[in-house]
Amino acid sequence: MKTLTVIVLVLATLIFAYVSVKPNVIPALHIATASSFAPFLGVITEDIQSHCQIKIQISSGSSGMLATQILNGAPFDIFFSADAVRPAQLEKKGNAAFRQTYAFGHLVYWQPSFKNPDPDDPRPLAIADPVLAPFGQAAMQSLDQLRQEHGLPGDTVWGRSAAQVFQFVATGAAKAGLVPLSLLRLAGVSEDEFFLVTTDWYSPIQQDVAVLRQSRTTDCLLAFLNTPRSKAMMVDAGFGAVP
Repeated sequence: MKTLTVIVLVLATLIFAYVSVKPNVIPALHIATASSFAPFLGVITEDIQSHCQIKIQISSGSSGMLATQILNGAPFDIFFSADAVRPAQLEKKGNAAFRQTYAFGHLVYWQPSFKNPDPDDPRPLAIADPVLAPFGQAAMQSLDQLRQEHGLPGDTVWGRSAAQVFQFVATGAAKAGLVPLSLLRLAGVSEDEFFLVTTDWYSPIQQDVAVLRQSRTTDCLLAFLNTPRSKAMMVDAGFGAVP
């Protein structure tokens, strides 16, 4: 009996010691983001994780694809869309606690051979699918005016997202593309390879974030992005600031 008591006391001591030294579990935050915003989030991920004491997991794609995944039950905590329509739809359907605007997007025409164009180059113009990607919608709205003002390739190829359009041009599969300014800025593309599309030619690209599961971690992330330093970094990265 005395031996049993000693064993129980030793086990109790070990359990107490284990509980005492068990490390704190770091909260995880699963972010869904439009491909136009993903590279910027990647740049500041370490700062966010350190500031908010969280672990971030990022999934990127077209806004339309991600919104569909969310409606089908994908376990995201927060969704950075490249438009305002899909966050509004998610809020209306009860899939989002609230939404707010975090940036405005800028559309650019990117052609690496812009200074020395080859008129016989048969490669197409890359455009994001307007059904899935807001930057594809903006591209289609401005396409006629662009063709009148500039010598654009006659054929077009569709990308599933703005990031895929960027890849088409970067790899040489397309001669040129209509892409977000943010992707070119963060990739360090020379400014003599692209020009800003006149904003009067397409509807404003208002980019909203939808909070799907509000928590301390989502609140901290949004507060971090709302700091003057983060806002200045976003402008430098090619986004239009929110008034």
